[in-house]
Amino acid sequence: MINNLQNKVVVTGATGYIASAIIKELLLDDEIDKVVAIVRDKSNVDKHRFLLELKNAEKKLEIESGDLQNADYDSIFSGATGILHVASPYVYKADDAQRDIIEPAIQGNLRVLEAASRHQSTIRKVIITSSTAAIIDLEKKKEQYDESDWNDSSNISNPYSYSKYLAEKATWSYKENNADKVKSFEIIIINPAFVLGPPVEGYPSLNTSLTTFRNSLMNIGDKVVTNRLVGLIDIRDVVKAHIKALKSTEYFDHQRYLMANTVISFAGMGELVKEIFPQYQIDPTPIDPSIHVHPHKLTSNSPLKLSEPYIDLKTTLTDCVNYLINSKNFNPKLKQ
Repeated sequence: MINNLQNKVVVTGATGYIASAIIKELLLDDEIDKVVAIVRDKSNVDKHRFLLELKNAEKKLEIESGDLQNADYDSIFSGATGILHVASPYVYKADDAQRDIIEPAIQGNLRVLEAASRHQSTIRKVIITSSTAAIIDLEKKKEQYDESDWNDSSNISNPYSYSKYLAEKATWSYKENNADKVKSFEIIIINPAFVLGPPVEGYPSLNTSLTTFRNSLMNIGDKVVTNRLVGLIDIRDVVKAHIKALKSTEYFDHQRYLMANTVISFAGMGELVKEIFPQYQIDPTPIDPSIHVHPHKLTSNSPLKLSEPYIDLKTTLTDCVNYLINSKNFNPKLKQ
């Protein structure tokens, strides 16, 4: 990344599972001078205290307020060289899905791009966190999906997937229709699959993916959700991809990066966890044979692809379960 006076990097959704892990690494990077973390309300220190306790936070971290629809990106982006837009609604249901999930996702991306376009003298990268939910269309029943695919069958009946699909489409449409406004910076999208692994130290709650995984291990999850096949990727690899996209001198404009280590059901994860932790009585949500799933593979042809192998599945599950146990979010009984 080109150094314009200083390397100031802005991260949205800063208290989130992925964004906070990215911030931790940015603070440790000697080439990054300042990290601006956008939280919903910086006066509510208890919500983001764990960020302030990260190494180098006192020297390099600045907290700003704002959500997807009201953040003052114009002032926050002043002097920034890189934007990591990680914020987006990560819930599967809402009373008004259009208002609470879909519109914030779309407008969040567009507001970031609009503001970045007014700071072309300094901004060199805008990296947006999307999802494989924007890519995988199971209605097409393909054997394999990659960055060339789109989830064209998505609709408001699954508002999370639909929001990711529409927000990413809106991003690329904005780029195409506003070429002069975005010509000075690269726009890159990272599409991780279902993300698991240990969060940063002091992370105050369980996000949607950790909760879904934990519930499946306790056999209290939604059987439709826990029986489905999901791509899986370790949070530490997702962080590496964002840092690579930010810092690389290679030109990655208009690239997507589908990130998945494997495709597995939650029941399959549960069986592996039982093997890894034989000392515990674990009864995960079983496979429901009445629920049909379409077997498929996920692969990446992106030039952004990490050069080193992904963290292996057993390591991801081991570290994730240890975190859940140590944080008292999962309390399996020892076998007698």
